[in-house]
Amino acid sequence: MSQSLSAVTLSILGLMMGVIPTRLSNSLLPVFDRAVYAQESFTDTEEEQEANFTDEEITKYSTTVLQIENLRIGVYQEIQNEFQKQSPGGSIPPIICNQKNTVNDLPRNIQVIAVNYCNQAKKIIDSNDMTVTLFNQITMAQKINQTLRERIQTELLRLQQERTSSQ
Repeated sequence: MSQSLSAVTLSILGLMMGVIPTRLSNSLLPVFDRAVYAQESFTDTEEEQEANFTDEEITKYSTTVLQIENLRIGVYQEIQNEFQKQSPGGSIPPIICNQKNTVNDLPRNIQVIAVNYCNQAKKIIDSNDMTVTLFNQITMAQKINQTLRERIQTELLRLQQERTSSQ
């Protein structure tokens, strides 16, 4: 249980830092690809960026990250299984929802899974009363703002502990 919680935590923290695991294994040493998010530019100072996000937005963001990560793990396994059937020994290329070419270059059956995942991820964002733009803004801001990243990590841990204690 604690090993899987560690793997999820590492995956989430990697996702938050713009790194997406492309292979999960029992060794907890995944191979990573860089994630690409919205092309937002920030002109505020680091402190102003951190202050722009309320505690409520951080809670919504953290809840969304956990839900998307749970979805991503299952979808990744499904894509990996399909990909291995077609290209044994091959590796799954990065799939980035806001870059259509990363989806369009996939085999048709995997495209369907990837598009479904992207649509479900958007629904998760919407269901947590967020916009994709806000989600991406927080993701980008936390990459350069240590204080914001720590706020998010603290909230992620709180939510995970809350889920664990309620089970």
